[in-house]
Order: sequence, then C-alpha cells, then structure tokens
Amino acid sequence: MGKFIDLRCDFGFKYCMSDPIIMKSFLNAILDGDEDTITRVKFENVEKTASQKDKRGVTFDLLCTTNKGNSILIEMQNSCQKFFKTRANFYVYKLMDSKIKRGFAWKKMKKDIPKIIGIFIMGKNMADIDKAVTRTAECDLDTGKIFWDRHRKYFVSLPQFSFDANNITKRDIWFDFFKNLGRMENIDPSVYERADEGLLRLIEKAKIGALSEKEHRIYEASMKALEDEVDMEEAGYERGLEEGRKEGIEEGRKNNSIQIAKEMKKEGMNPSLIAKLTKLSLYEIETL
Repeated sequence: MGKFIDLRCDFGFKYCMSDPIIMKSFLNAILDGDEDTITRVKFENVEKTASQKDKRGVTFDLLCTTNKGNSILIEMQNSCQKFFKTRANFYVYKLMDSKIKRGFAWKKMKKDIPKIIGIFIMGKNMADIDKAVTRTAECDLDTGKIFWDRHRKYFVSLPQFSFDANNITKRDIWFDFFKNLGRMENIDPSVYERADEGLLRLIEKAKIGALSEKEHRIYEASMKALEDEVDMEEAGYERGLEEGRKEGIEEGRKNNSIQIAKEMKKEGMNPSLIAKLTKLSLYEIETL
C-alpha cells in the first residue's frame, strides 16, 4: 500500500473530498469557464428518499451547495454500469424533484430553481465517451444554443486523460491526482509548483500515515472492495456474459459493503454514517 490514499476507492473519495476547501478547488477547476468562481461550498445530506412508496430513492456519493445556491452532486464510478447515462439523468432529476415540493403552485414561483450540476468521475471507459471531459446540457437541436440552463452534467473519463507537462491547467492537475494519488510516483513533479490551497490541503489529508487506526482499517477494507470489483469486472468481460457480470459485480459489491459495515459497527460508528459510506440501508446495518 502506498503513502497516499487512493481517491478511486469509496472511503478515500468521500474522506478526502468532503473537505469544503478541497471541494471548492476541485469544482472551480472542473467548472472553469462555465460557472462563476465558487467562493464557498456547504455539504448536504446525500440521501434523497422516494417521494412515493413505489418509487426509488437515491444516495449520492457527495452533494454540496455553492454560495449562489446551486446544487452539485459528485459521483465516483469505477465499473462500467449498464445504461449509465440514464442513471446519471435519474440522479440529476431526483435531486431536482427534491427541490419541488408536493402541491407546489407554479404561479407563485418568483424565480427559477437553482442550477443542478452532476459531475461523474469514471475510472473506466464508457460507451460513446471518447475524451477526458464530456459536458452535456439541454440545447436547441437546430441552433445548438442552451435551451434551459438549470441542469448540466460533466462526465470525467480518467482513462482518456493524458498529462501534458508543457500545458498544465488546474483541471489537468486534478485529473492527475484522481488517477494517480494512490501511486504518487506517477504524478508529474511540476504540479506541486502550481497547486492551490485546496490541492495542497488534499496532499496533506490524503497521507495514509495521518489516518487513525480505525480509519486505516476502513480504508483497507474499501481498497479491497475496489480491487475485488475490478477483478470481478475483468472476469466478467473474459466470460462475455454481460448479465452474469453485472449481477456478479453487484453481489460482490454488496458483500464487500457488508464487511466494511461490520467493521464500522464494531468500532461503534453511527449507523446513519455507516449507511452513508456503504450505501446499505439502516435496516441492513441494524441486522448485521
């Protein structure tokens, strides 16, 4: 295991990116040129329950609100999910649904809803995504102009990113960190000269040696879950059984989440926090 936390694993991603200064730096790098500079972020409850009994709720990896009131959800995705674009839209619209309450009277609306932005960081190549950043929005098909600006999605494909030491942007540095922070020797040394407060803070927070004994055990379990997920996906591709691969990955992920939850529960962690980190239900955690 290296000296720095791997941001691709569930614990590493949430542990490091749940710092407001780090997140502010990341968002300004990703949204540069599209949104005004973000000066403050506030983290929100990641769980959005279903509005009706027969509907589906959702739990985001991270969710925050900017100083302008815009909502931004951030997801880390390491495996190739079937119909991932549909899933990404479901996440965005589920968040939108939570902002418009039942019985809402449109005629009383004084201003439009805040912007909702989804950022999906992908450790694997996804179908029809052939560049490091793919930005989508609702456009007029004839003119290409933005038709409705209340939502936007960013698909960040780490395998498509290549580092150019002669033309470095803050966005490039962030992609390099996401791709290689757990393997620090792969990060270009020149990035340290260009790192802002958030990036420097990330380097400090991501030091494995700074983790408590309990955090270290959870991190190790989360890394094992990531490695098992990758192994299962590669095995699934070799077999060529798409449905079997998908079911196997889901089953393996669930089993690993249960093992992580057991470790957290043993350490006396709050069940709601365990549910947030493992995406298990409170009922599942209480019955472990």
